[in-house]
Amino acid sequence: MDRAGLVDHVRSHADGVLSSLGPDGQPQAAYLAIGATDRGELVLDARVSSRTVANLRRDPRVAVVVGGADGTTLQVEGIADLPEGVELERCAAAYLDAFPQFAASLSDDGIVVIRVRPSWARYGDYRPGGSSSVDVDLQVVVRRIRADEWELARDLRLDALRDEAAGIAFLESYEHAAAQPDEFYRSRAAASADGDDVAQLVAVEGRTWVGSATVLVERAGSRDYQGRPVERSRAVVVGVYVRPEDRGAGAIDRLLEAAARWSRDQGFDELALGVHVDNARAQASYRRAGFVPSGVEFTGSIGPEIEMVRAL
Repeated sequence: MDRAGLVDHVRSHADGVLSSLGPDGQPQAAYLAIGATDRGELVLDARVSSRTVANLRRDPRVAVVVGGADGTTLQVEGIADLPEGVELERCAAAYLDAFPQFAASLSDDGIVVIRVRPSWARYGDYRPGGSSSVDVDLQVVVRRIRADEWELARDLRLDALRDEAAGIAFLESYEHAAAQPDEFYRSRAAASADGDDVAQLVAVEGRTWVGSATVLVERAGSRDYQGRPVERSRAVVVGVYVRPEDRGAGAIDRLLEAAARWSRDQGFDELALGVHVDNARAQASYRRAGFVPSGVEFTGSIGPEIEMVRAL
């Protein structure tokens, strides 16, 4: 089971027991309605005056059990918080999707939304005929996109082009990308989902796309994405992006590792990329993933760039 399976299990059962730590360090349990965000966080509500909220403010460590009556269980350990701002809006929306009957309750100042970010989870199936348990894989999943996911690919691209660093990271403007017809994105997704010339890889947390990277195969005798002549065939990674709220959790490392693996499977011994000289954050991420400057410098449409390569 992965995060998407965790989401399915929580949403299908919709309730469970949350255990927090009391002031004396002893566990205290509460039976609550429980929902899940697309990212695989657990969401629930509680009275601000409850002992559960008091416990979480003192010690955010919790354990949750969802299910049991049908012979299946999900055990979760994690860190709880009381989200604010846009995160509160996102978590509250997920909770109300599951429990629209509680809309009036959430509008009460005396009620707060609790979010639990899982750090460990285990699924058990003890129905008649067998008995098994498996740890839930909470890692971000990286895979190649499917052709029918063109709308998700388009939305992620537009979000990337709205990023504060987009001007030194991407060759395309938001206005240009937003003006493209649906057929453009359908065709691009289809080309990126199959074949040996281009592969778009996406990082998925639960059911949320958190990042993407695309590998282009540049053939000798053609021109590269910057319009320069290609002297020898090679693989190049472009369009690397991770949503700001998901940075620092390893998504970019997994994307670049998957890009290197795909390139190696195509028979290449090197993966290259270009990065703006002022994009220090990106350069640090690429170095961490094994890329080093090749010594090639050039001026592209976004300004001065350096080439970095990773041996495969």
